[in-house]
Amino acid sequence: MDSNRSPGMKILGVDTSTPIGSVGLIDGEHFVAEHTLSIVKAHSSRLMPAIDQILKWADLTVHDLDACAVGIGPGSFTGIRIGVGTIKSLCYALKKPIIGVSTVEAIAYNLRYTDRLICPILDARKDEVYGAVFRGGQNFLRQSDDLCLPIESLLNQIDGPVIFVGDGLQRYAPVVLERFGDDVPLADPIFNVPRGTSIARIGYDRLLDGQSSDYFSLTPNYVRDGVT
Repeated sequence: MDSNRSPGMKILGVDTSTPIGSVGLIDGEHFVAEHTLSIVKAHSSRLMPAIDQILKWADLTVHDLDACAVGIGPGSFTGIRIGVGTIKSLCYALKKPIIGVSTVEAIAYNLRYTDRLICPILDARKDEVYGAVFRGGQNFLRQSDDLCLPIESLLNQIDGPVIFVGDGLQRYAPVVLERFGDDVPLADPIFNVPRGTSIARIGYDRLLDGQSSDYFSLTPNYVRDGVT
């Protein structure tokens, strides 16, 4: 471990931008707890109970947190608003740092050590997808902005060996396989989830680099206008 990295930073990570809501807690680079549910129930009614449960499992209170990270989209407009609004209010009240994290980046982060490009795909409806391209490996790097576009246009962004991930594959896997061949890797569905601990870990790394967001300027990244 880098001697400059702090093992004692308790970071809460939250994502509600997809139907799968996730809350995670890390202590430095160590996993503490995670609460992830894929159920038909509004995020507004389950987010705070999930946060309370995570803290109870860890025998902590919100005052013990050092910072919070939150998924800012793209994804469900309503879901993003709930997560971002809740965590902004929490951090403002506690005077704790807040870090906004891309939802598609959090999904790609699940596969960060692959030696391939990583292309997360989320169904944006209206015959479009949310996606981006990342470079896996020891240095996980973003290769494109978060995008909202037809699947064919996203696939045109790929230049090299790639693995695809995200719940958009439920609809668009045949298009991907037709374009890249049956041997192209499609990640196991368990990696499709924007996990709260991944959000927290990305936030932790950014916080160590001196990056955090302003309570008032942090806004959802809808990528496109409209409401889902």
